[in-house]
Amino acid sequence: MGDKVRFQVSDVFLPASAGAFPALAGNAEMEGTIVDFSDSGPKSHYFAVIEVVRTQSLIVPVKSLEVVETSTREGNS
Repeated sequence: MGDKVRFQVSDVFLPASAGAFPALAGNAEMEGTIVDFSDSGPKSHYFAVIEVVRTQSLIVPVKSLEVVETSTREGNS
């Protein structure tokens, strides 16, 4: 947690990308900070909860994230 990441708007899982950012194209990129992780059934850490500048948290599959800066806090997952 605490890593800064970049992702495409089209990869946002919750809320739906079209509803969250209607003015942005699906291939537009955003940056934010990982604040938590969520599981998908038996797959742990499948989704990351991302806090973005708009002070809105989004759920994005971890595989869709590009790490921009790694947090130096202890206990990173």
